[in-house]
Amino acid sequence: MGLINIENTEMQSTTGLNKLEAIFKDVNKNGIVAENLIKQLTELREIARIEKDPLVVKTLRLVYTYIEDEGHFDLDLLAEEEIDESDLEENVEEKVEEGIEVEEEEVEEEEEEEVFIDTVEDFEERRENFVYFLSLIKDAKNEYNRTELKKIRTFLWEEIH
Repeated sequence: MGLINIENTEMQSTTGLNKLEAIFKDVNKNGIVAENLIKQLTELREIARIEKDPLVVKTLRLVYTYIEDEGHFDLDLLAEEEIDESDLEENVEEKVEEGIEVEEEEVEEEEEEEVFIDTVEDFEERRENFVYFLSLIKDAKNEYNRTELKKIRTFLWEEIH
């Protein structure tokens, strides 16, 4: 697999872009080295804090805390999530039976309630998943990416606390 790069990034400041680029290069060259990443993610978090993005700030803190605790990044963020649609349909049906109006946003919230992220053992898979996480950060204004970051935040909060 070739090197992964970043293009068309949404991070607001040049400092943030440079830090993100440095992290991408380091991970592509050296893999996921906990000591390096904790320092770099801490610095990136400070930049996100200046840019006033609380979701990114919190998620970065939880990620580097997880790496610090576990010694690695083994979250399988690229796995397809299976949603038990029967549970979702039952909940929507119950609301309809009770005469409660169901909006599309409520259906999406139901899907987000249960967050499950598996782990990976393979070095290359760990790297790919971490690069995916960085790509979410680089375009954190994208609605889909924000949803993914919220899932990661929720999962890590439960893991760490």
